[in-house]
Amino acid sequence: MEFDGNKIKEKAITAFSRLKDNMKGTFYDMAEIPYSSVQQLAEFIQMHPDTKISTKNLLGNTYTFFRLKTNDKHFYLETNNERILQMDGYSNGKEFVSYRSYRNDHLDSPIKLI
Repeated sequence: MEFDGNKIKEKAITAFSRLKDNMKGTFYDMAEIPYSSVQQLAEFIQMHPDTKISTKNLLGNTYTFFRLKTNDKHFYLETNNERILQMDGYSNGKEFVSYRSYRNDHLDSPIKLI
C-alpha cells in the first residue's frame, strides 16, 4: 500500500474547514446572530421581487447578473448556468460577504448578516 500525502492533506483540510463552519454556525446560534450560507443568500437575491436582472452572452456562455438594494443592504450576484461565480454584500458601506468561485470552495459556510 502506497502512502499518498496529498490525498491525506486534502481530506484534513476539508475536514478542518467543515469543523470550522460548524463551530461558526453554532457560535452564531448561541449568540443569536443572524446568518446564512452563500447558497441561501444567492437564492434569496435571485427570488427577491426588487432584484434587477441582466444577462450577457459572452463567447457562447450566458452570464446572469443580479443587483438588489434593500434598506441598508446592497447585493451583487453573478452566475453562469446557475453556478455562483461571484457574490458581494454590503451593509452601511461595509462588506459582509465576498464570495468568488475561484477562491472559495464552500457554498455552505455561514455568513453573518449584520
